[in-house]
Amino acid sequence: MPIASLYQLDLDQLLVEKRKVLLKCPFKECNTRIISYSSELHPTYIEQAPNCLQIKTQDEAVPKVASKTTDFFQVDDVWSFDNIGVSKPSSEIQKDPIVAKDNEHIEIERLLICSECDRGPLGFAGVPRDSEKTHENLKYFITRDGFRYEY
Repeated sequence: MPIASLYQLDLDQLLVEKRKVLLKCPFKECNTRIISYSSELHPTYIEQAPNCLQIKTQDEAVPKVASKTTDFFQVDDVWSFDNIGVSKPSSEIQKDPIVAKDNEHIEIERLLICSECDRGPLGFAGVPRDSEKTHENLKYFITRDGFRYEY
């Protein structure tokens, strides 16, 4: 199956063609399947998000941490992932809440990594401001341009 970066393909067209699309770890030597692209992934623009890995072409040997990451997919259920690592809560992650879809304020608590190679960050997880701070209330955000897309 071909592999491309986000900038090298048209996700909407692939869905119209009913092609299966997999988001894979950005590190070529790992290539672990992280999640399948589906309607459960909600494109979300976030202004104040932590910087995450980015790849511009599938030929890049090593992804780089972007200077600013704003385009994410919001994933509401951890069980949607095939492989994802979630850090423990950290006081060193930014304190300002981000605004997600439906104007929901999320307090960032954890970073997301590939569970196979333990590298990232591929995104972050947080709890809605008015919710109890438990792992059951976490919302997940993965960077759109930080994966290799297999289709």
